[in-house]
Amino acid sequence: MKKSLTFIALLSFSMMLFSCGGKDDDPTPEPPAGESSWKLGNYTYTRGASAQDITGALVGMTVTTSGDGGNHGVYSGSALTAVFVGALGAGKYTLTTSSVMAANPAVRYMTLGCAVGTAVTTGAVEYAATATSGGTADVTVDGNGKYHINISTPVTLVKAAVTGGGIPGAPNTYTLTIKNAY
Repeated sequence: MKKSLTFIALLSFSMMLFSCGGKDDDPTPEPPAGESSWKLGNYTYTRGASAQDITGALVGMTVTTSGDGGNHGVYSGSALTAVFVGALGAGKYTLTTSSVMAANPAVRYMTLGCAVGTAVTTGAVEYAATATSGGTADVTVDGNGKYHINISTPVTLVKAAVTGGGIPGAPNTYTLTIKNAY
């Protein structure tokens, strides 16, 4: 189990590193940017780039903004990160922590984080699902084998990490909804 937790932590960290930019080499035309977005509190973010990494049974996904990241002042720029057992297929996944997910590999669990402030140099804050935050994410798989995540009923994420000084006055919790993150 310790090896699984280490892998999940490394995958999450590497996916966060990607969130600063990157290229998606999939030649399939993608839907317009407005068809993939998320809302953290009152801030709406639109997909700019993404990556999906399938390692064994686990899927790691990062979806980021680009450019000014929504032009939300210190909240400009955002990155979603999700890890789940893709071998369990499409369906409803319960949001939780990596330790709960690692201890229950046959259950549709997902870790989910949302960083804000990634397009500014003043600092960022990561919000994450906890073992008790509840909430679910709907996962689908398209014809090209890409996973898509939707959360229509707001879920509460808790402040999990602060980098570069963070965002002064950032609340301890935020609600999150996701429209077609992939």
